[in-house]
Amino acid sequence: MSASPPSNPADSVSGSGEYTSLPIADLSSSQAYKLLTGVVVPRPIAWISTRSTGGVVNVAPFSSYNYVADTPPMLAVNIGLHDDGCLKDTARNIRDTGEFVVNVTTRAALDVMNASSARYGADTSEAEQLGIELLPSQVVGAPRVASSPVHMECRLSQIVPLGAGVNTLYIGEIVMFHLAKDVYDGRHVNSVAIDPLARLGGPFYASLGEIFKRKRPLEPGE
Repeated sequence: MSASPPSNPADSVSGSGEYTSLPIADLSSSQAYKLLTGVVVPRPIAWISTRSTGGVVNVAPFSSYNYVADTPPMLAVNIGLHDDGCLKDTARNIRDTGEFVVNVTTRAALDVMNASSARYGADTSEAEQLGIELLPSQVVGAPRVASSPVHMECRLSQIVPLGAGVNTLYIGEIVMFHLAKDVYDGRHVNSVAIDPLARLGGPFYASLGEIFKRKRPLEPGE
């Protein structure tokens, strides 16, 4: 087992004191995006499945995503517009149906998940094209991705426009959890058994890697 990092927080602070400072006013949207996705790492990946009003199943990954509340449990995902200003299929389906499923992306699903990020036509199902096996949901109309060990059925709670209008935050309330038996024993989630995939900048991904344990102190200095 690898050695743990220094227990004294001050011991881990280092640096040359030399930085590249970049005023936002001097950056294009593309440059800002590359910086954000390069430094906000690692990011969990929501492999979102939706169903259009016409019955077409869409499956696509998004890494600008996290949980935002626990009472009730809620998730939020930022879905930007296509470069031509059009809504992505996932966003359109969420708006039209008010439902979606977040499937936790695993390392084993890397290649098919990555392939599902391509821009398929609105009438084309990534699940059919890529052979993604689906399972029926119990509450919402959108299906679940069978290869994922964790599914969260969601109902749309809020749509929040962000910034200049290119990005929109979709907040969903979780109405049903589905957890595979090998990742949940009825009390605890085994994050290692999930083997989740994380997004880095550019074409790079990561797995959990080394894990450190620290109990949260109740008082300063504990």
